[in-house]
Amino acid sequence: MPRKILIVDQSASIRRILRTMILANINDADVTEAEDSRAATALIATESQHIVLFSWESSNKQWFKFIKQTKSDPDNHRLSFIVFTASPDDERYEMARRAGVGYRLVTPCTPETLTELINQACNPALLRDTRRYNVPHSIATLAQGVASLDATIINISMGGMLCEIPLTDELDWTVPLLATITFPAGDQGGPLTAANLFSVISSFFVQKRNSDYTPKTIRISMRFLNLPPEAETMLNIVFSQADTLEKEFD
Repeated sequence: MPRKILIVDQSASIRRILRTMILANINDADVTEAEDSRAATALIATESQHIVLFSWESSNKQWFKFIKQTKSDPDNHRLSFIVFTASPDDERYEMARRAGVGYRLVTPCTPETLTELINQACNPALLRDTRRYNVPHSIATLAQGVASLDATIINISMGGMLCEIPLTDELDWTVPLLATITFPAGDQGGPLTAANLFSVISSFFVQKRNSDYTPKTIRISMRFLNLPPEAETMLNIVFSQADTLEKEFD
């Protein structure tokens, strides 16, 4: 899931500088801009955001009211506010903090400082709707028409999975495919299978290369479009076993 970041400032040049720094250093950032709180309100109403990065000069009573109203909406419980300023003012920041602002960025700043603050305000791992698990030796058979290919599962959740496979042209990654997942023997005594998982590719990247630098293996992120009741039952069993193992380790 991309992290949606809204930059609010009257200066188009400042917005451009911040936008450039963010996109140069955060791969999953989706950045939009607004001139003031009114424009920000309209944008948030049409598309939810994860972070609002706004200027100190905008933190007037209108902004405080906007922050309180926005934070009070249950749909915006994940929304974080970062105020940026060239003139730190602890008293003013305390007022903003009480209104719901969680972070302050002192400018000018380095790209590393901005990146670190954004990661603090919005940890991408916390945006996941379901927990991910690593189940050793689990295999996904990816089928598309008459073609099929086995993939090693790196992690899996109720929403999708990350797999590693040799690069192949047997499958068309632009269209959906059907996945069957086989887990190793567990408490039930034999392998467990979750079948008929209609899936699409969310992203992929090269994991290993050949000596001539051509891709050798790739990792693909897949999203389940449907989860049949039987498959959901199997995944719940496997994830419950994984939870039990973790508790024993603790």
